[in-house]
Amino acid sequence: MIFQNIDFHNVAQIIPYEDGCRLWRVPVDVAARANEGLRDRSATYSTGIELRFVMHSDEVTIRLRNLPIAEGQMAYLYFGSLQGGWQQSSFIIRDDTTTISIRRPGNLEQMQLITRQAGLPFDPQVVRLVLPYGNILYCSMTGEVTPPTADMFPKHTLLCYGSSITHGSLALAAPHTYPFRIAQKLGFDYLNCGFAGTALCDRAIAEWLVSRRDWHVATLEMGVNMLGMDESEFEALVDTFTGILADDGRPVFATSIFRFNTVDGQLSPKANRLRAIVCKYAQARMHFTDGLALLENPAFISQDMVHPSLEGIAQIVERWTPIIRQNLPETLR
Repeated sequence: MIFQNIDFHNVAQIIPYEDGCRLWRVPVDVAARANEGLRDRSATYSTGIELRFVMHSDEVTIRLRNLPIAEGQMAYLYFGSLQGGWQQSSFIIRDDTTTISIRRPGNLEQMQLITRQAGLPFDPQVVRLVLPYGNILYCSMTGEVTPPTADMFPKHTLLCYGSSITHGSLALAAPHTYPFRIAQKLGFDYLNCGFAGTALCDRAIAEWLVSRRDWHVATLEMGVNMLGMDESEFEALVDTFTGILADDGRPVFATSIFRFNTVDGQLSPKANRLRAIVCKYAQARMHFTDGLALLENPAFISQDMVHPSLEGIAQIVERWTPIIRQNLPETLR
């Protein structure tokens, strides 16, 4: 959405909160019909949010604030598809108001040449401030900017639904999440609809996803947040969720629970049963790849024994990207 001449990518609503604005990735009325955790917590995570604009002044100042979270919060700067240089590549967002100063690069023509020669999808005139997955408040902006135009973006967009693994926990930096990296490899834009701890296949979320016309391909990661459910309830939710997405007609690529490490080092019997349920419905309705086919290495799981490490995320990207690419219709290649 456009606010103060900035394209707030992956933001559905902007609502005043304390000394700034809270960035809702899900409309408030939709979140109200989803599970309590999504409504009260993960709908306002900054996962996959980017502040995008074209600079018309030599400097633009963005003010942000972090609502405290256990891990450090870092924003990353891109000019189109190209990462910012060491002078302005990353910014720590503090608990008090943080001022981020962005200077217009003096080598824009060189970046435009590289973009054309390499066939990169984003115009380097598009400044992209990539926010982390915490709770970031937008406070204010100074400088002259306009929103980017449609021809400055990739032609196609990948939407990714899932748990904290999708949203980027333990990716350490937003550009290392698998939605960011798979989209980058496909030459697509991306929408990160990861909901940490609250990806419960809510009907309201499925209906909202298919109502959106801003994506062309979707991935679904289902199951890990639902391990505590009764299996019959799990099956009913997966049936409804995948049915709504499949009926939409756009290509959907689904997966189940990735590898996680149990105390005895064995695979969880219940997780295996849930994987089979996801397979039952997704395989018949969309492109399905079992979670263990994308990530099975126990050494690629972080110390919390659930979230993939950087190596695990890289493996998901390496294995899922060619599957998606090979099964895209010609119009999306």
